[in-house]
Amino acid sequence: NKVRILLLDMYDKAILDSVAIKNPVRGIKLVRDEEKEPRVLTVEEQSAFFDTCKGTFYDNLFTVAVSTGLRPGELYALEPEDLDFEKKVIHITKSLSYQKFEGDTGKTFHMGKPKTKSSYRDVPMNRKCILALKKQLLQKRIVSGKNTAKPLKGFENLIFTTKYDTPLNAQIYADAIKTIVEQINLMRGELEQFESFSGHCFRHTFATRCFEAGIQPKTVQKYLGHAT
Repeated sequence: NKVRILLLDMYDKAILDSVAIKNPVRGIKLVRDEEKEPRVLTVEEQSAFFDTCKGTFYDNLFTVAVSTGLRPGELYALEPEDLDFEKKVIHITKSLSYQKFEGDTGKTFHMGKPKTKSSYRDVPMNRKCILALKKQLLQKRIVSGKNTAKPLKGFENLIFTTKYDTPLNAQIYADAIKTIVEQINLMRGELEQFESFSGHCFRHTFATRCFEAGIQPKTVQKYLGHAT
């Protein structure tokens, strides 16, 4: 696109200088590259990642992410009231974003509705997910009780937070994953490096593990909150 814009401008100037009589760049359409396959952790990669992150601050977050397929914003927004340990489900009713809306002086946290109508759903908890959530609730109490805790007004009840009891965002999530990947790669050769990934990869991985386990696509669709 940068090349197209440069050529367009050059030919426009050439026409003004009577060097060219028309601009051949006008009408050229850019063809996007084919979409890449979504990154999914193999069973071996998943095992390596969770062996390395075991006991770290965001271990519970990663475990819940890969066990439920929740969108990152849905994870960040979770509060104790969303958890039903008796029925073993998580109620998804909101999503947390970090962006600048009209009227904001800069980027800030906003608690909003989930992505679509289909996103309002109950997602089942497996045994690992239940254990991770219960451990996280204990961790949250410890973090909230520290002198360094700086919770934002209106976001005090978030289950998953930083070490300072502040809300999570995409950059913090990405950095936390990157830290684990870098630790894995410290012990690997150049040809065996663990490929980095985004937080959304846990969602794709969850769906893939569901299909591998023989769960019907329509059921997985409901878990993920997809409209189609």
